[in-house]
This record gives sequence, C-alpha cells and structure tokens, in this order.
Amino acid sequence: MESLKKIYAILDRWKGSYLFAGALLSFSALMRMIEPKALQLAIDGVRYYLSESATPLPAGDAPTRALYRLLPTLDQKTPHLLSNFLLGVAILYAFFALIRAGAWFWSGRTSAAATENAIKLYRDRVFNHIQRLSLKAFDAIPTSEMIQRSTGDIGTIREFIGTQITEVILLTSYFVFAFAMMLTVHVLYAFIAVAIVPVIVFLAVKFFIKEGAVWEAHEKEQDKLTAIVNENLAGARVVQAFMRQDYEIEKFTKQNQAKLKIALQHVNLHKWFWTYSDFLIQLQVAASMMAGAYFTLRGEITPGEFVAFFTYSSMVAWPLRQVGRTLTQAGMSFVAIQRLSEIMDAEEENYEGFQPEGALRGEIEFRNVSFRYKEGEPLALDAASFHIQLGEKVALIGMTGAGKSTIVALLARFYEPTEGTIYLDGRPLNTYDKTALRKRIGIVHQKPFLFSTTIRDNIAFSQIDAEDVAVHEAAGMAAVDAFLHKTPKGYETMVGEKGVTLSGGQKQRVALARTVLSNPDILIMDDTTSAVDTETELHIQTAMSKTRHGKTTLIIAYRVNSVQDADKIIVLDKGKITELGAPSELLERDGFYRKIYNIQSAIEQDLLA
Repeated sequence: MESLKKIYAILDRWKGSYLFAGALLSFSALMRMIEPKALQLAIDGVRYYLSESATPLPAGDAPTRALYRLLPTLDQKTPHLLSNFLLGVAILYAFFALIRAGAWFWSGRTSAAATENAIKLYRDRVFNHIQRLSLKAFDAIPTSEMIQRSTGDIGTIREFIGTQITEVILLTSYFVFAFAMMLTVHVLYAFIAVAIVPVIVFLAVKFFIKEGAVWEAHEKEQDKLTAIVNENLAGARVVQAFMRQDYEIEKFTKQNQAKLKIALQHVNLHKWFWTYSDFLIQLQVAASMMAGAYFTLRGEITPGEFVAFFTYSSMVAWPLRQVGRTLTQAGMSFVAIQRLSEIMDAEEENYEGFQPEGALRGEIEFRNVSFRYKEGEPLALDAASFHIQLGEKVALIGMTGAGKSTIVALLARFYEPTEGTIYLDGRPLNTYDKTALRKRIGIVHQKPFLFSTTIRDNIAFSQIDAEDVAVHEAAGMAAVDAFLHKTPKGYETMVGEKGVTLSGGQKQRVALARTVLSNPDILIMDDTTSAVDTETELHIQTAMSKTRHGKTTLIIAYRVNSVQDADKIIVLDKGKITELGAPSELLERDGFYRKIYNIQSAIEQDLLA
C-alpha cells in the first residue's frame, strides 16, 4: 500500500483529471451494458413475431422494460411494425455506442494529458532532488543506477499510471455492471457465471507477489549491465589502448546472460499464470453457457436473455483475463517506485547557514579533524590539526590516499568531519551557508570534468553571465589561449563528451580558467598542472601569482619543485600529518619531504646530464 500511495502522490494536482477520466470510463462501461440488451430485444422480438403465440412480448427485467418504452410497439404481428421495431433497436444501439465512444475518447485524452504532465513534474522533482544530494548519497547509489532509475524506472511508472490506473476503473466497472445486469435476469445463473472468480483472484495475488520479487532481481541485473556499458563507453580509449575489447565483450556477455536468466524466469512466471488463468476463465465461460442453455430449456429465461447473459458473462471474464496484465504492471511499478524512493528519501544537503558579508579572509584551522567515508572503513583523515594564516600559500604533499583530497572535500563541505572541528575566519565551518561558501572557494581538480559544449561555455560555467573580456582574461592566465589557434573555431570549439577532443593538459587549463573566472577568495589547486609541460607550468604560475596575491591558496602537488615558494608544506601519510613547516625547514629534517625532494632533484639532474 505504501508503494501505491507514493505512485498516487505522483499524480499531484492532476488527481482530479484521473478521477474524471475514470468516471468517463465507468460511464462508457455502463453504456456498453446496453448493447447486449439491444441484441436480446432483437432476438426476442423476431422470435415473438415468428411464433404463433398471441401473448404480448415478455417484458423481462427492469432495464429491458425501460428500453421497451423507447421502441416502437410489437402489439400486432405485421411486417411494418417488426421493421420499425428492429430499426429502433439498431438506432438505440448506435446511439449508445456513439455515447460510449465519446466518453472513451475524452477519457483517454484526459488521462494521457494528465499522465504526461504528472510524469514531467515528477521527472523534474527527481532531477532537482539529485542536484541537492550530498556526495555521500552518490557514494551509496552508483551513477549508472541513478541513470537507470531516473529514466527506465520513471518510464515504468509512466506506463502504469497512463494505462493501468484507468484500466482498473474500467475493469471494475465492467465486472460490477455486468454482474448487476445478470442479477436482474437470473440470480442463480449470475452466481454460477462468477463461481470461479475467487480461485482466479487467489492465483492473481500469488502471481503479484512473485512478480515483484522476480522483477526486482531483474532490475538489479539490469543495473549491473548498465554499469558495464556506461564504464565501457566512458573508458573506450583505455579499452582500445590495452586491446581489452574481447575482455569487455566477455564481461558484457556474462552479465547479459545473468540478466537473460532472470528475464526467462519472468517469462516462465507469465507463461504459467496466463495458461492457468485462461483455462479457468474458459472453464467459467463454458459453465455459464451450459447453465444458460439449461435455464433456457426450462423456460426460466428467454433465448434473447440467454444470448445477452452469455455476453455479460464474457464481459465478466474479460476483466479477469486483464488482471494478469494489470498486476504485472503494478508489480513492476511498485519495484520502480521503491527504487526511486531510495533516491527521493535520501536527505538533501542543508545549504542554510551564515552568509559572510564581503570576501572571506581565508584563515583556516583544522582541530583534531577525523573523517571516514563509510562505516567500517579506515580513517581517511586521522586527528589532523593545522592552522593556515590569512593569504598563505600552503602545499599538501603525500602518497596517494594520504588524505590530501579529503582535506579539500571537507573544506568545501562536500562531507562533514566524523570528529573534530574546522574553522574558517574563526567561525565553525559547519555554520556557513554552503552556497555562499562554495561560491567563494575555487577548486581545480586533478582530473577535471568538462561538459560537451564549447570551450567558452566550459570556462564560463562558473559565471554564466560573464563578458567575453573576462572569459578571455581568465583563459590567458590559465594558458588556454596558447592552444586555441590549433582548434577549429577557437573559443567556440566543441570539446566533445567529457572534453574528449582535448588533451589532458588542455582540459586542466580550461578547468583552471573556469575557476579563475569565478574570482574565489580561497583557491585550491589539486595537482592542476600535472599534465602540462614545464614551460607552460611556469607561465601559469607566473600569471596565477597575481591572481593569488593576498588570497589563501592550497596546492596539492607531487612535484616538489612547484611548491618551493609555498609558505608552509603539510605532509600527510595514511590520514595523519607527519610533517608541517616551511620548505626550508622540512629540508633540514630527515623526513618524507626531504626524501622526495632528493629523489626528484636527482632525476632532474640525470635528465639534464
């Protein structure tokens, strides 16, 4: 029921439209009940005309009597009266059929428009919610699953609310109205015509339970398959560089086989359900036919009533046969809404907090800060304490996984410390408004992400309304203009998906220009120039020194010669700070910094020799 409530909530302000569409379908089903009666009147009318009986045409049940009043009389057996009577039956049939078609049309039009509007709004809500999730939520649900749930699962729900919600109303209306019409003719016959319904309902419930379990397993295998495709396409160059195409094909085939196994279970489940339910429904129809023949021979019902009754029993059987399809869609939709609920129930980031007036001064202090990404994992940062003065340039050095990027992530409040406190300008960092904070902290990542748009738009991503002059100035500082002459259209050159048409160094420079354009108060550079040549790096450092003047700067670096002008260096190892001090001070100690400095200096001397 919880899943059904969530799906119902998706209908939002269009709930009334669905009720209206359902009411139209119900009205359409009611009009459909007139058609068997028209057939009954025609058969009994001709039978009465051909009989030698002088008794009046039997009035029958209440609905039949009401229709008789609308038709020409058959009190006298003349061809003229019979023709008028049959013509009246035909007109009556056509009239109600036209009304039914009109109600059906407006119902479909109303529900289709409501579905598209409701799903559009829900899709917007899902995407907007994803934008406000913390990185911790993305760690819990892989990107490939986010994509599958935000597209495929929403499509499944769209199919359900677009067809099955109104379908349930229609099927229920057919069953109730047809059963009611049968009751007016012959009570015992009516109950015989629905005798097997409880058995079919029991099978349908069992099917629904198994359907949900199998479909949930199917979607998990689909997620794995989507992840393989996503990774393979994103890493196409790596796959080709190492000639691992056959390995990737084998991996995909293996996972596709696992998905096929679950899909076949799903098919087999349907095969058995449809076989048994169809057999029971046909058995029900056969029993209804035999009972009707018996009651007709006994004179308890007329031949016309028998034909109408049999038509009504078929109308009862049709909703029962559609129960399987409805339950299939319901089971799939319930799995889909549960998977989407994992995203929608994930807590959004709280952006509210203190908004500083003016620029940040850039005084940063970590007091015994510890952090782990997931419960049970080792600490990524272990009781780290350091103090960065206003305007200082500080370098973070250490082996991969030492905790450098973790410090950056905590400073930007992508994550919150497990223990300890971070202070910015003397105020606890967790009290700051995240929007204001991140707008004033500029981060250039080691592996920058570029959007599949132009070079200019990628640079201007940090300031959408930036003038061309500002964009060009930022590009000059990041040495972007140094390679623009090699591109087809300069700033308007499309960089391709994730910047695939640019080299690693070119992407780093575009990302650096993007950050420079935002004019941050605190600048963080995560090994930003690792993919550029020494000459370009020197140009960038010279240009950036003007931008960094008076601003606090954090640099993650692996080449120690690029941080010799740092005010202090923080050396990390397995989340702990092992060395802290000015470059000259650390060279006097027998520690990691000195060791790396000597190694890199020796390598440079060998290269120059």
